[in-house]
Amino acid sequence: MRTLLLLTTLLASPLLYAQNSIHAMAIGNWRNGPVVYLTPVFATTEAATTAHLIARVKQEHPVLADVTDIDVMRFATPEEGETHRASLKAKYAIRKLEVVLLDPPAPEAPAPAPATAPPPR
Repeated sequence: MRTLLLLTTLLASPLLYAQNSIHAMAIGNWRNGPVVYLTPVFATTEAATTAHLIARVKQEHPVLADVTDIDVMRFATPEEGETHRASLKAKYAIRKLEVVLLDPPAPEAPAPAPATAPPPR
């Protein structure tokens, strides 16, 4: 029993450290274009998988829903991500590919309170 508990602890310990905050961005149609899509840099954690991040990006940016050539890049700081995003824009422009910088998704507006009629007198 003690061995099983020790083994479980050893296997689960890396998961405790995989929750650090990082930043990421996605690139759509990055191999051959004709239009390359660059998402804004967004916050995530080290535990997020590439498949999870791609699904998130496709949900937040409908223009990427049908794109199959998507790559995710991870960064330690948002500044590092923004610098890399700007350099990618310049590199793809040199290759004569159109680059679309996607905007962050609009924050969801809170649901309006249901209208209530004043009580009858």
